[in-house]
Amino acid sequence: MGLTSAGFLVVLFVLVAITAAGTVWWWPKLAGKGVVPILGRIGVLALTQLTALVAVLALVNDHYVFYSGWDDLLGTNAGVAGIKHVQARSGSVRVAITTAPIKRMNLHRGHQDPARDGALEEFRFQGPTTGLRSDTFVLLPPEYFQSPFASRRFPAVIVMTGYPGNPAALVHAMHFPELVAQGVKSGKVQPTIWIMMRPTVAPPRDTECTDVPAGPQAESFFAQDVPTAVAAHYRVANGRSGWGFMGDSTGGYCAVKMAMRHPDRFSAAASLSGYYKSLQDLTTGDLYGGSKAVRQENDLLWREQHLPAPNVSILVESCRTGEKTFPQAQQFVAQAKAPMQVHSLFLDSGGHNFRTFRRMVPATLEWLSARLKAE
Repeated sequence: MGLTSAGFLVVLFVLVAITAAGTVWWWPKLAGKGVVPILGRIGVLALTQLTALVAVLALVNDHYVFYSGWDDLLGTNAGVAGIKHVQARSGSVRVAITTAPIKRMNLHRGHQDPARDGALEEFRFQGPTTGLRSDTFVLLPPEYFQSPFASRRFPAVIVMTGYPGNPAALVHAMHFPELVAQGVKSGKVQPTIWIMMRPTVAPPRDTECTDVPAGPQAESFFAQDVPTAVAAHYRVANGRSGWGFMGDSTGGYCAVKMAMRHPDRFSAAASLSGYYKSLQDLTTGDLYGGSKAVRQENDLLWREQHLPAPNVSILVESCRTGEKTFPQAQQFVAQAKAPMQVHSLFLDSGGHNFRTFRRMVPATLEWLSARLKAE
């Protein structure tokens, strides 16, 4: 019986009803004094609360698909998939500033030598064009501090969480610095500056990285202010060929959106379990000023179908089982047109959670590293 199957939920709520009825039935029999009746009352209450809690958690998981199945929950589906390259229907497309002082944080226990270990820095700034602010972590490679590379510029990638998100989650939940270090050690990931952010720049509102009419200009913030602020403090690539964008969930939507709408700034983007249709709900409010045209322009599937394809590379990542937006990912891959290149990485199963995202990250780092170069 599957973790997200209707039958499993029915069984759980039947158990809740049985334990509740059992508590009512046994309570008078356990009303006496002494250790045994007291332990009995505690036991039936604990059992009732436990079954109710499990049922509610299963219902929430069924809605959000944090875990797609028992293998995902227990961690037995730990394998990774390879990036797929398939010819698309066009035949030529492959499918598949204001700043605060920088605070450096230790990546390792004990003494840290940036020239050996790299560095993780906290970078706070206010966008010069939008006025928006963001707390950002910048992960620097060891080469950044080594004298032979003192004048070198490095590729830069914005790494974005889902909504509402916290860049610290990329460090502590996704273990992004460790995954980068492993990729560099393998020789498959080049020294790169990783800019870790969240999409929420006007909390608690979910702007979907959109320039909201008469509202926060989130798209301009990520497309203009972030590169400008980072370039003012770090030796990053000057041109589009050295800039990429990756993210999970909402961050995945933002990554692809930024690349498609700003190919002059970003040359590659990767979406880890992101979606491809414009979203509007209680957390977003009216993002498009009531305009159908503005909403369509922010709909990535609509852009693919109706607008000229940008010259960018996109990596679409999802799970065949357990990811509700998988059909959107399939559609995005299927309708790709030149000169945009689209590659895919589809896991057999996985939930919408950091453990699944971590399985996608190593291949994503290698894919981006193969496409970005400093100018």
